[in-house]
Amino acid sequence: MDYREKTTRLALARRIAREAMVLLRNDGLLPLERGSKVALVGRTQLSTIIGGSGSGASRGGEPLQLPNELEKAGIVPEEHLIRFYAEYAKRQAEKADGEKIDFDPEKLAGLVASGLIYELFGKYTPAAEEPLPPAELWEAAAEETDTALLIIGRQTGGEECDRHVEDDYELTASERELVRLTCAHFPKVIVLLNVNGLVDLSWMNDYPEIGAALLLGTGGEQAAGAAADLLSGVCSPSGKLAQTAALRYEDYPTAEHFTSLKDDPARVKTYASYGLSAEDNGSTGFALSPVTVYAEDIYVGYRYFDSFERDVLYPFGYGLSYATFELAPGSMSVEYGAFAACVRVTNTSGKHAGKEVVQLYVHAPFGQGPRGLKKPRQELRAIAKTPELAPGESCEVTLRFPLRELASFDEQRKRWVIDPGKYTVLIGNSSRHTKPAAELFFPVEIVTRTVTADIGIAEANLGKVAFTEPDHELPVPAAEGLPRFTVDAVEADWPSYRGYDFSVAPVPSTLADVAAGKVTMEQFVSQMSVEELAVLCNGYGSGLPFMGMGRKAPFTIRYPDGSDIGSGDNPNAKPGYCNPALAKYGIPTTVYQDGPAGVGGVAWPTGMMLACTFDPALAYEFGAACGKEAEERGIDSWLAPGMNLIRNPIEGRAFEYFSEDPLITGLMAAAIIRGAEENNRVTACPKHFALNEQETFRRGKKAKNIDAVDSIVSGRAARELYLRPFERAITEGKPRMVMSSFNKINGIFAAGNRVLCTGILRDEWGFDGVVVTDWGDLDYVADGADAVQAGNDVIMPGGPPVIEQVLKGYEEGRVSLDALREAAAHLMNYLLETRPFLEKQE
Repeated sequence: MDYREKTTRLALARRIAREAMVLLRNDGLLPLERGSKVALVGRTQLSTIIGGSGSGASRGGEPLQLPNELEKAGIVPEEHLIRFYAEYAKRQAEKADGEKIDFDPEKLAGLVASGLIYELFGKYTPAAEEPLPPAELWEAAAEETDTALLIIGRQTGGEECDRHVEDDYELTASERELVRLTCAHFPKVIVLLNVNGLVDLSWMNDYPEIGAALLLGTGGEQAAGAAADLLSGVCSPSGKLAQTAALRYEDYPTAEHFTSLKDDPARVKTYASYGLSAEDNGSTGFALSPVTVYAEDIYVGYRYFDSFERDVLYPFGYGLSYATFELAPGSMSVEYGAFAACVRVTNTSGKHAGKEVVQLYVHAPFGQGPRGLKKPRQELRAIAKTPELAPGESCEVTLRFPLRELASFDEQRKRWVIDPGKYTVLIGNSSRHTKPAAELFFPVEIVTRTVTADIGIAEANLGKVAFTEPDHELPVPAAEGLPRFTVDAVEADWPSYRGYDFSVAPVPSTLADVAAGKVTMEQFVSQMSVEELAVLCNGYGSGLPFMGMGRKAPFTIRYPDGSDIGSGDNPNAKPGYCNPALAKYGIPTTVYQDGPAGVGGVAWPTGMMLACTFDPALAYEFGAACGKEAEERGIDSWLAPGMNLIRNPIEGRAFEYFSEDPLITGLMAAAIIRGAEENNRVTACPKHFALNEQETFRRGKKAKNIDAVDSIVSGRAARELYLRPFERAITEGKPRMVMSSFNKINGIFAAGNRVLCTGILRDEWGFDGVVVTDWGDLDYVADGADAVQAGNDVIMPGGPPVIEQVLKGYEEGRVSLDALREAAAHLMNYLLETRPFLEKQE
């Protein structure tokens, strides 16, 4: 990457971070005037938290630090506290050097199939203690300035490990004391939240000195520079919260159903916690059978708080600006199967330029009769972000959504239906700041689609789990003279999956022959032996963690003559992160690489922050840039974006995901995928499919005989909330690959769930790409043969242990020859679309 290209990408990273950061409060304290002196308080001022951990970490890059960036912006850091924190940072670095881990591959060589490695790195790391400056430094700093920047840092949880409530979501004792001391010494305090997930913010109301608060989140390597731009007024904040900030953790509807304390079995939710039988749910012989019950049903985030009239600190979609805006709805229309609204946005401030996000919600009526579907008070249906508007400047934005998206899923009848009645369109700039703008009237019920795949609650649990629902429909504010549209039909164009016919005779050929049109894919794949197919549907490597642990085990199985069936033919390929090459058929290696915040070039803002931009166009640019980095590194499949919902704020990977809302999640994911694939020869791989909203015991704990967590969810909630973002990503983003998840869904492992991986993903959504498993212990989660039969095409990291599982499953009749061939065909089509090797052979 040349200097110009790097500079361009860093500028994009900074722009994303700027537009993502959310101004939560401001009494006029911000922006700071040039030449202002401020006291910097908090340990992360010299070690900005740029991302999370695990596969979603922000890799590479050279993180900027806040004191330097503030100085560049004309803001002067007070020296006494700067020196104190510099000495602290030096001591911490020396301590870290003395605690380096002695990594001995020989001791870990028995961890076959990679899964046990999670038990080594999935341990909870508590929030770091805040060092407290001595009294004389507080006094010296207070003599220099009356303004403090108080930084709260958080980087807990991550892959395989959720965060805690006490001393994590809530402030630690040292942080509470730091807040008290800061507010005692400075009459003007600006809080900067450098956190990898929401934390409790109620304490800010206890201190009148706190005049401003800015959510920095995990903004990548340019975060400190972006924060300095906003604090100094170079530009105005325009980020919006993509998740609701509750008054207390206990207010979240998921709070009592979410397990995060892995080391305290007494506090782990199990089947027994809900009066359910572990045996009836297929979890037998385990010391512990964890569950996460989605008891809140469709009422997640603002859907719950708005429908049940619960007070919040900051609502979904909320975010301040230095500018002020007026929204004036204009023309409305219903045509081509969609509703569209034009809104005129005017910057009414006299001083500051800025951007505004216009949000369109719809209030749907309850269904009629005893089985009528109840609905959230309102649901987000469209967004539009303005360009930067100068004071007094106006622009028009258009918000549009397909009418079929108003359908709810009737689990009893397996139908998507639009109930008859009045639907009110509301427009505003947060879920708590909207006004009615139009009415849609449906005189009759409209069925938009009927399905057969049943992803709903297991029969053994029917009627035994209480799901949240409101007892009455909340009205929306009355308004006269609204545009009214009557709709008696809705267009619904659904994709289809073509499938394969393997009854044809095999033809000796190579993949190049398929590319040239000399043979069909079915003819090509049918010539392969079961052993060759089993090798193809597994990753290339030993099946051991960390890229093969020094190659202590074979990477493939062999032909009768002793030669390897598979090989690695790509210098960029790492064992365990690639498919095998089969030279006999001209099949090359495919290279995979994590993750959602970049592949090792620029350390980009994380998904949590991308969502706060409320700008799919910006997400598209991010996808294009990350896709380019992947292509430059010889990567074929970029394992991103992560797109599970933020069901609970202490999810360990909340930083990696986008939002509590399926629309925001789907829009951002689809834009990233398009950006990556339309501009580069690389594919994105959205993950984790599906309902992997809890990291704790997502794949169990073999050493303690603990089963994988079972996501118990209604079919309606699964489809309307948790699958809907994936559907948008598939149908609009059109990725060539999807990653399945470890967890169970209503008693069945996601990777072994044919209803999910075939019935919904392929038959309903028309996906014809590759399904790859998450990287891990397929002998402990879903057996390799079961995974292929369910619709997975590549098992990672695979290797001989799982190849043998597949062959055994074939002998036992658990995986069919056609399923193996179909898996190979999906992979071959992916290779034809993404690999340039065929062009070189012409």
